[in-house]
Amino acid sequence: MDDDDDYELIPLSVVKAEAMKNPEFVAAYAAHKMHKKMVADLKAMRIAESLTQDDIARRTGLKKQNISRLENGVASPTLTTISRYAVALGGTFDFRKLS
Repeated sequence: MDDDDDYELIPLSVVKAEAMKNPEFVAAYAAHKMHKKMVADLKAMRIAESLTQDDIARRTGLKKQNISRLENGVASPTLTTISRYAVALGGTFDFRKLS
């Protein structure tokens, strides 16, 4: 085996620490975390209200498949879709500045 074929594994923590030096990455990472939390909160509220994905689909006019994709992180929903989902749960979508 040639030395050129050897690869060093770099821990994810090291890669992340290096990436976090880039302001664009930091902003994208924060947005991704916020998106995941928002979707998790919507799903948790749906479950707490004993509603199914079919219930949300009927209330929003969206397909159940799209609700599933949203909840599983497969799709990146628009603000309109998030707002419709929130309204289907009896809530609203509210923007707040992070402190």
